[in-house]
Amino acid sequence: MRQLQCFVVLAEELNFTRAAVRLNMSQPPLSLQIQSLEREIGAELFDRSSRKIALTAAGASFERRARTILAQHDRALLEIHEAQSGRQGQLDIGTTGSILRSGLADLLMRFSAEYPGITVRLHEKSPALQVSDLVSGRLDVSFNRSAPAHDDLTHTLAWQEELVVLLPEGHPLGGKATVSIDELRGETHIILRPDSSDFAAYIQSLLTGGRFQLKVSQQIIDAQSIPSLVAAGFGVSIVPAGIARLTAGPLVFRQIAPDPPLSDIHAVYHRHLRTPALEALLLALRSSDGSKGGSRIVRISDRDMDYR
Repeated sequence: MRQLQCFVVLAEELNFTRAAVRLNMSQPPLSLQIQSLEREIGAELFDRSSRKIALTAAGASFERRARTILAQHDRALLEIHEAQSGRQGQLDIGTTGSILRSGLADLLMRFSAEYPGITVRLHEKSPALQVSDLVSGRLDVSFNRSAPAHDDLTHTLAWQEELVVLLPEGHPLGGKATVSIDELRGETHIILRPDSSDFAAYIQSLLTGGRFQLKVSQQIIDAQSIPSLVAAGFGVSIVPAGIARLTAGPLVFRQIAPDPPLSDIHAVYHRHLRTPALEALLLALRSSDGSKGGSRIVRISDRDMDYR
């Protein structure tokens, strides 16, 4: 590459002295570089028969190629630097639909704007499958409502999301500004199957308190199925605020008071497989605005409460 640089500068200056000054070297080493390049190519690149040198026909043709090679070389070095700094690469992210709604989509939009060279690929699958794919290296990071206990995995709190109650339109509790857990214990509920995730077990524990019997009409696995069942009259349900904000239909959402429950959302990743692109995403998480524990809380606003 040094020989090509010497050749291109000399082709521009057509003067050994000026070219040597630009290259920050003396004239004899510059002459040696050009001679070595000519021997390797097998052709004279400069006509030195007069006091002013000139490009030969071979030299003029080779100059275009040399400039292209140097430009590609510079671009390759830039891409390597960007990859090492997390500016280039690919991120395979595991998630669920409810977490995508809770704020992950907004996070990835901001991240992609800051790191346009990183390709983000989303894989929507169950939390258990996400953990398996993290351990095997098929995923770089997973966003999960629970932190899996696995020796090869670690996690950081990404953000917290408020939980609200979803009611069918016309439900008596819908006329209240907020609803308490005690008021909800007498209702028929649609719940996530408790053995499907730690998050599902957490919601059930909120309602039972370890001593109440909960009346359940439906147990499901995918939280995104809940609004349709509530609208159909199967009961009420506690859901993440992200589902409340982006669901339409004859439904009413109410905040839970006096202590709104929160769901932790963790970024889970392999301890020993941290790529520069992943480091860039974790940096973006750490720099996010937050009001609790350094992480933001996704809450539902008053204007999000009614969908009719």
